[in-house]
Amino acid sequence: MSIDNTMDHQLAAAQALKYADELRQLHEIERAHRRGVEEALRRLEESYATTVRALAAALELRDDATGEHAERVTRLALRLAERVAPHLCRDPQLEYGFLLHDVGKIGIPDAVLLKEAPLDADERRELERHPLLGERILAQIPYLGGLARDVVVAHHERWDGAGYPLGLLGTGIPVAARVFALADAFDAMTNDRPYRLALSTAAALGEIEREASRHFDPVLAAQFVTLFADAEAA
Repeated sequence: MSIDNTMDHQLAAAQALKYADELRQLHEIERAHRRGVEEALRRLEESYATTVRALAAALELRDDATGEHAERVTRLALRLAERVAPHLCRDPQLEYGFLLHDVGKIGIPDAVLLKEAPLDADERRELERHPLLGERILAQIPYLGGLARDVVVAHHERWDGAGYPLGLLGTGIPVAARVFALADAFDAMTNDRPYRLALSTAAALGEIEREASRHFDPVLAAQFVTLFADAEAA
């Protein structure tokens, strides 16, 4: 091999090493940037979660002396969602929607929301506005425009179409709202209310079974009952 060819090979090798080093440095910079972005996103997610929980707790104190309903029902709804729709659980909006399900009640007068006696027809119509009020509130927060909105606007719809505010029917009701409706009803039945004492777990589950195909998605209702049976057997 000639001297010129040897020098060309050496120069080519040196240049290749230089490019390889530059690529390594660029890769390290890109990895550091990615770690920075991931950390920023993690902190943003934590900030969202903290703010949503604080808002939910503040809202609860208006008509729930303990402020624990939102957390209880969210835990229960997430357990059911993990069983019947695990793909939804990857979206943090699901939990946020569960926590903020009654955010629209902020627009309902205390005379209606806190009334201990049965509501008259006008008062009932006023109360039934709260899902749409909640939807309007979430519309101002783009981050909560998906699953969270589905839960807030549709958690009082019924499988038989007799719910509110839109009279949605069967699978026309978003699955996240169908999941939440079961957890919400169970929590309401198993905790004291001004007009009645709490039901036992067995009595509440029996009521859910009776209301399957009327109030609740029958498949999800069966899974909900099984959730408790499995927990007792464990």
